[in-house]
Amino acid sequence: MQKSNTIVSHAAPGQLAGYQFQPERALFHLAVAGRGSMVGIETLDDVAVVDQQGRVIREQDKHYTSKRAPLSDRSKELWNSLHIWLSAIANEGLDLEKTEFHLVTNRVVSTGLIHDLIRLENITANTEWQKFVKKLRNAGANPTKQLKPLVEGVLKNSDADLVAFAKRIKVTDGAQGSFGRALRGKIADKLHLEAESVEDVLNGLLGWIHDTTLLLIRNGQPAWFSWEDFCERYRRELFAHCDRHFFRETAAAEIPVTDKDRDKYRQNVFVKQLLWLGLPEDDEQFIEAIDNVYRSITETIRLTKKGVVTPNDFNAFDERLIEKWKSLRRSHVPKPLPPDEESLQNVGKAVLNQAMDHREMLAGQSTQEWYLTRGAFHKLADDPRLGWHPNYQQKHAKLIETEAKHDADNRS
Repeated sequence: MQKSNTIVSHAAPGQLAGYQFQPERALFHLAVAGRGSMVGIETLDDVAVVDQQGRVIREQDKHYTSKRAPLSDRSKELWNSLHIWLSAIANEGLDLEKTEFHLVTNRVVSTGLIHDLIRLENITANTEWQKFVKKLRNAGANPTKQLKPLVEGVLKNSDADLVAFAKRIKVTDGAQGSFGRALRGKIADKLHLEAESVEDVLNGLLGWIHDTTLLLIRNGQPAWFSWEDFCERYRRELFAHCDRHFFRETAAAEIPVTDKDRDKYRQNVFVKQLLWLGLPEDDEQFIEAIDNVYRSITETIRLTKKGVVTPNDFNAFDERLIEKWKSLRRSHVPKPLPPDEESLQNVGKAVLNQAMDHREMLAGQSTQEWYLTRGAFHKLADDPRLGWHPNYQQKHAKLIETEAKHDADNRS
């Protein structure tokens, strides 16, 4: 079949730009926030800010790549945002005096309800706000089937409640530097960055926010960033050449591991790899392996979240461990392989024990705690990007085959 040269148009590029919009906005809020503040991505809202006094910003970010009018009076984006916020007021008991609702778009808004909100931002007279609510109700008349539940959820509120709510909405559009280079200029000014430092520092900060958000969400944790952690990462980006003098790992004794924690890992591939070496489940080395993985994951999240070490530093750390493992495997695995399983297991144990005696550098600094390297080795054995038994690849393939057969039997 002849391949078509036609490029299929779909929503992915626009969605991707929208996802990148949130870290950009989060970085702005971290730059302008005060001591004790927290900024979240996909927590209370697209972006959220909570300060020491309990004041809250809930921000909805609307990024457009098409030329259609942004946040028009009959758009789902507008009514959905209003509905989400009013539902939060009703269900969460939000204090309006301490809550702001930010509606942010990369496009310039020149007409409609959203433009009215920009114009009314510093207006206190209720008569003007009552006109706005009347216009809102007119815009919601005869909604489409798709809009109807959202419109009804908004307009069931009294005029007085809608006025009080609307006064707490702040709109930032493209004309006000809501995104991109203009927003970077605002952030750079807040951080007092010299022109030659702006790109490197802001790119580093955005990368930290993006990568840490993914790390936290993938590990089932909310993506909150404290002002203090942001300042730590900012200093490190600004004085990158000094990074190696700054971080220390948490002592192993300060990361306790319970039997419940261990049970979460007992079906993992790295555990199977130890069983393939003939290690019993009550063996000290077996239990230490699980503890090292738990501590390594815990410390990786802490160091990354605090902005002390980046995910790229940990990726480089892992790649060096793989090179170390290859070297050990070349040194210990004979050719041809011994014919009996016990001898194969002894070869694998020799590779494992040598690997466990290694401590790898991280981000240019020598590590002090054994669990960081040992746990990383076992995490790599979980993929498995490396293995201990000389025939670990065949054993892993058989494991996958057995699990697939078991799943098929359960479905039949």
